[in-house]
Amino acid sequence: MTNLEELVTEISRYEKIISEWDETQRGVVTGLKRAIEDLHKEALTRLIRSVKQESITALRHAVEDEIVYGTLLYHDLVKAPKLPLEKRLATALDEIRPSLINHHGDIELVSIKLPDTVEIRLVGACSHCPTSNLTLSQGVEQAIKNYCPEILHVVAVR
Repeated sequence: MTNLEELVTEISRYEKIISEWDETQRGVVTGLKRAIEDLHKEALTRLIRSVKQESITALRHAVEDEIVYGTLLYHDLVKAPKLPLEKRLATALDEIRPSLINHHGDIELVSIKLPDTVEIRLVGACSHCPTSNLTLSQGVEQAIKNYCPEILHVVAVR
């Protein structure tokens, strides 16, 4: 089974590479991405329709998987969570906070930039720690994306 953290890391790696390309090259990649996503959305829509006819319980069970849920949410094929984004972000940050506090640091939510970006600030010892990038990518981003799959970009600000 594929590890969600590995998938997110791989996507982030490609996004970083593409961000350094010129606008024309990025446009080609964006067009390809959009076409693939449209194909996947149509396939998922047909799959949901078929599974729903057989067993709504099985469909509900499948959506409990975080990768399935996040993908369906990304394609607008499931309803957004009932809890507001701010509350889910607070829960995510509260989950990672004890680890940061153990290292004499903390985290603050600076802003939410809809539709898919949040800005955070590492404070205390974490703000200038040599491993802060690792903390951000493997701890903070993962916690946020677990609770808020619609958030695609977590940006650290000073």
